[in-house]
Amino acid sequence: MSQTFDQLGIRAELTQTATGLGLREATPLQISAIPVLRRGGNLVLHASTGSGVTAAYALPLLDRISQEGTEGAGPRLLVLVPTEDRATRKATLLMNLASSVGLRAAALATGWNRRAEAAVVVATPEGAREAVERSELKLGELAAFVLIDANTQLSDSREALVALMTSIPKDAQRVVAAAELTADVERFIEAHVRKAMNVPSRSDDPAEHVEMTGDVDYVVVPESRKEAMLVRLLEQRAGARPVVVVRSESSADDLREALSLRGFSAESGVDADVSIVTADDAVATGTAISFDVPFEKDCLKQVHANGGLVLVTPPELPHLRRMAAAVGLTLKALRVQAPASDGLAEYRRMLRQAVHDEDIDAQMAVLDPLFEEFTPAEIAAALSAIVRKRVQPRATGSAPAATAAGAPRPASAEAGFVRLFFSVGTRDNIRAGDLVGAITGEAGITGDQVGKIDIKDSFTVVELSTAVADKVIRAMNGTTMRGRSLRVDYDRKGTAGAREMRDAPARGGARDSGRSGGREAARDGFRSGPRSAPPRSGPRDGPREGTRPPWDGPRGPGRGSSGDGPPRRPRP
Repeated sequence: MSQTFDQLGIRAELTQTATGLGLREATPLQISAIPVLRRGGNLVLHASTGSGVTAAYALPLLDRISQEGTEGAGPRLLVLVPTEDRATRKATLLMNLASSVGLRAAALATGWNRRAEAAVVVATPEGAREAVERSELKLGELAAFVLIDANTQLSDSREALVALMTSIPKDAQRVVAAAELTADVERFIEAHVRKAMNVPSRSDDPAEHVEMTGDVDYVVVPESRKEAMLVRLLEQRAGARPVVVVRSESSADDLREALSLRGFSAESGVDADVSIVTADDAVATGTAISFDVPFEKDCLKQVHANGGLVLVTPPELPHLRRMAAAVGLTLKALRVQAPASDGLAEYRRMLRQAVHDEDIDAQMAVLDPLFEEFTPAEIAAALSAIVRKRVQPRATGSAPAATAAGAPRPASAEAGFVRLFFSVGTRDNIRAGDLVGAITGEAGITGDQVGKIDIKDSFTVVELSTAVADKVIRAMNGTTMRGRSLRVDYDRKGTAGAREMRDAPARGGARDSGRSGGREAARDGFRSGPRSAPPRSGPRDGPREGTRPPWDGPRGPGRGSSGDGPPRRPRP
């Protein structure tokens, strides 16, 4: 039976704000969690992004804190997230809720002022620890502590987390959310979250085997690129008039407006290019595209019993997999052909990459006298004119690229494939199809640029077109699969030596994706938004000097896959 937030005891101001953000009824997770937190109990949420985690803890904790008062120095609620960029978006979202009950939220991140006055603070473990050590963050009055994405944070920030726990009052309420209750998470809970309730309850009977009754395609895509991916799908399915399913009316209105700006008609009527409906109004159809991952399994089955497609962000994959398995749906990664790049687009890409990778400070000193005569834009245009006379921009993969040292790559390497190391394997229940879907969706490449996938126990080696290898490294390094933070790099030592690399720290931090505002809030009951900038692993057209991969000679254009994964599906 569905319940509203006011029926769960949440005060009217918070309930009204939640409704304005597109949340009218509580999800099963929220129905179980909110009463526990309103009573002051500790809680372990076995859930991931997409199931309504943020609303499950934010509404009851803000309700309690606002009624207890906020006198004294320091925050009353501390929320720890994997990245500073995510802290900014989470704090922005919580500010909408907190302000409705007279509280202020802030992030320990660039661009936030008056952080000392905030009753709600969002930070990374490292940022919070440094602030505590500098006496800028005082935790003596803390009433509640929340650890989001515990799997990732215990992998990447264990030392900072352990140090922080010594500063948190023993009587502070504690909440831990984890996609998987691994041994590391269990040890942390045992040490720091005593007498915690579990949602879902661990006493529940194990789920019985469910017969697989249908297939559902999915595309892994960062939140910030969902609209672009949807438009690409609509272009490829012209004339089909698909049904796009969102979580709330506010999300539907936002998406209609966004599509109309791109020339697509999404209003009601027989001539509309696409129909946009909420999950409550959706019926099973093979043309259904879930723009938002459903909150619960029954909704997934209602919409996709006859097939269709789901747009899913990397953090939402565990949630989607659990729901699909529970209702007998088989998930299949769909490869979407990326648009061909043109010369100007490639040239602009080269310039963007140079801003990140080259020593531009030294060049600024060279050009400084000219800034007194011309504007920086005029100087940049002049330099661009000189460069374009000497360098012909190319489409990706159409000509040999230069390495960081300036020497061209071997022709055999440019024409073939290189091998990349991924720090997940069979012990993480990874399949070839999962990797193909994540790589093509996250890096925006095509399926024919992915070659053989060799899955081992603790790592995987993937062959990729040389032209996109660096792009994949930047896009995938630091993302999360099966609750593990990925390390992605060139397989410099070959598969025999890859085990020595798997425990090395990743160059990039955990990433996140999404948008702020009402639609983002509705997608996860206030879920997190856009990702931080991807870690750099060298120029796009080649690895850094000294990290050049062991070219094995030319490889044919054909593709293969290990026997561990499903057969490749044709591109739409």
